[in-house]
Amino acid sequence: MEGTAQIRIASRSVFGGVEDVIRMEGTATVEKTDYGWHLQYEAVNCEDEKSAIRSDVKVETATRRAILVNEGEGYGLLLDPAAVTATQIKTPQGSLTLNVKTKEVSWDLAGQRDGSVVLEYMLLVGMQPVSALRVSLFLNCLLYTSPSPRDKRQSR
Repeated sequence: MEGTAQIRIASRSVFGGVEDVIRMEGTATVEKTDYGWHLQYEAVNCEDEKSAIRSDVKVETATRRAILVNEGEGYGLLLDPAAVTATQIKTPQGSLTLNVKTKEVSWDLAGQRDGSVVLEYMLLVGMQPVSALRVSLFLNCLLYTSPSPRDKRQSR
């Protein structure tokens, strides 16, 4: 699956024992690369249509990791199921260092029309859990067309 796609996002987080689910929709570009896949997307919250997110995701086939950069929020995460990583998030009080414990990085982007990416991770202060997140990205290709009879004849 490559090209422009519609994206639906379901982000489920648990913070302080309270669950929050955010659903967003928008557009994405999907590109197959030497290292795996590169997705860039922009989406708005389905409930208020005011809050938006713009992100860049790189998934690495060989290492089964992902690099997630939330452009509007100004932070990035290395999601590596094999190791705890760290990130810094800017706050009004200064910079906050969080550890990132990744549970799942999975994707299915081999089809021509539909694809998905799942990122599940926990943010920790030291080793104390602060928030658990599961971000599911569902993609539907906008530019897919079935091969014409002429295209099928030429490919034989």
